[in-house]
Amino acid sequence: MKTMAKGVLEAYNTNLKCKCIRETVPLFPFRIVDRIQITAPGNGCPNPEIILWLKNKSVVCLNPKAKKTQTLMKVLKRRNVLLTPPAPMSKKTTV
Repeated sequence: MKTMAKGVLEAYNTNLKCKCIRETVPLFPFRIVDRIQITAPGNGCPNPEIILWLKNKSVVCLNPKAKKTQTLMKVLKRRNVLLTPPAPMSKKTTV
């Protein structure tokens, strides 16, 4: 029974450590991007994630493998758009 439940959870992609549930391809002008966060796989999420904050306060997850995403990233890096580092991991201290 435990094996079956584990398979169901994996099938429905219920990994809560990933921030991006659905990814898209950028279909908007580069100038509306406010900042970017790039997260490598790890810390419970097996996927690389690219998160954009737009000037209209929207948050968008991009498909890192898409050709348009790669082009967008090159343009934004040349334009020096603010790259925000991933949030630091909190370390639990014991007394």
